[in-house]
Amino acid sequence: MRLFFALWPDPGTRKAWHDGLAPYVMPLGGRRVPADNLHLTLAFLGELPGSRINALLALGDDLPHDPVILRFDRVESWKKQGLACLRPTDTPAALVRLVERLHAGLVLAGFPVEARHFKPHVTLSRQIVIPSESLPVWPVVEWRVPALALVRSELTPDGSVYHVVGEWPL
Repeated sequence: MRLFFALWPDPGTRKAWHDGLAPYVMPLGGRRVPADNLHLTLAFLGELPGSRINALLALGDDLPHDPVILRFDRVESWKKQGLACLRPTDTPAALVRLVERLHAGLVLAGFPVEARHFKPHVTLSRQIVIPSESLPVWPVVEWRVPALALVRSELTPDGSVYHVVGEWPL
């Protein structure tokens, strides 16, 4: 099964982002991410056997559960990846600590970890047609992250469907 750790918005937040940020994203073309799929990935693990889930849940229990507040202040379009993303200018120290501990725990437990530098973002649209410069978001979208989640991604003909496997309040 395909698994990843993410910061998981509540349904109201996901809908507010989807609807409120549409004017920034729609002119870029592409395929908007459904509101139910909006999240901030911390570690994508890929295909793993179900027998490894208990180790991932134990890791989630051991992570710091400090409050994280993100101030999203721009929408970036990434031409190479074909994405439009909601981004913060600054990454809070609590999020940096959480990601460092998560990645270290994954490595110790023998799980794969992406080598690229963590760049917090919420993907709003895929396969954008017209890349743009960074667009400032006004007013700034402030998000007090409610939870860290371990999520299973199910690929369907209509796109990915996400199922929360484990969740930890922050």
